[in-house]
Parts: sequence; C-alpha cells; structure tokens
Amino acid sequence: MGNRYTFIALVFLLLMVLTGVSCKRDGKRAAFEMRYLMEIEIPAGLNVFTFHQFPVQKEPSGINFFLEQAKLEAEDIVAINTSFGRLTTLLGDEDLSMIDEIVIDLFRSDDNRLNYEAAYTFQIPIRRLSRIDLVPSITNLKEVLMEDQFDLVMHVRFRGIPPRSFTVVLEMGFEAFRE
Repeated sequence: MGNRYTFIALVFLLLMVLTGVSCKRDGKRAAFEMRYLMEIEIPAGLNVFTFHQFPVQKEPSGINFFLEQAKLEAEDIVAINTSFGRLTTLLGDEDLSMIDEIVIDLFRSDDNRLNYEAAYTFQIPIRRLSRIDLVPSITNLKEVLMEDQFDLVMHVRFRGIPPRSFTVVLEMGFEAFRE
C-alpha cells in the first residue's frame, strides 16, 4: 500500500515540475491599456435561429492620446491584444441568460472587408445573469486600433426571444505592447 502512495506522489511531483518547466514565462508588460464603453440597443422579439448583428460605427480609438500619455510613437507598438470584454445591462435589471453566444469583431472604418475577432463567449450558463464575461481572442488588433477610429460588430445568437427592448453596455479593454 505504501508503494502505491509513493508512486502517486512521484507522478504528481513529476507533473508539477514538467508543468512549471513547460510554461513559457514572457516578461513583457503592456505599455498601456485602452478601454471602451459602448451602449447597444437590443430590440424585442429577435428570433433564436440566426446571429443578429449590432454595429457600432466610427468609434474613436483615442490612440494618439494613449501614445502621448505613454510617451511612445506609433512605431514602438508591436501588438495590441484584447485584455477583457464584458456585457452588462444599462440598468442592471435585465436577465442576459437569454443570450446563447456572442462574437465581437473589429473592422477598420476605411475598409470593412476584413474582420478581426476581438472576443467571444464560451458556454454561457443558463442561470439568471446580469453580466457576461467574454473570452479575449489572441488576434493582434494593431492594424485596426492604430487608426483614429474603428468599427465594431457584436454578433449575438439568442437562446430565448427578448420579451422587451433593452440597452446593453459592452466594455472592452485592449493592451498595447512595445518591443
């Protein structure tokens, strides 16, 4: 019996050591974070069979302000990645569990042919929700967010029909990295 516990302890220790060795520790820290709040109106009666698009056009990026505050030039930035995203209701009184899936895409305002996925959801619980946290994508959004403005589309598929119109607040954060 003692040999069995020793073997399990050794396997556990080996797994811990291998996990620690295999993790790449990248010491890069963000030069600055860009945060945006957008209000989006969700109309009543949307069906559950298709994705519905909610566009936000010509959102100011404020990139020049962020660069100036960080004392950086545009050439210093090598990547901009999504750090977080969340969806809440404006008054906090709506149940967001009627939402099944969300995908957030960014576009350049001057060329909307190519979309860049910024965030998405992964298995939204069916219980009552007043907030949905989004999973940041790994897409480098530098090409979009280094412009003066950008377009955003929130794609939503519902699991239940919204019984009334309500306003949601989409909060997104992006981290800019330098070399």
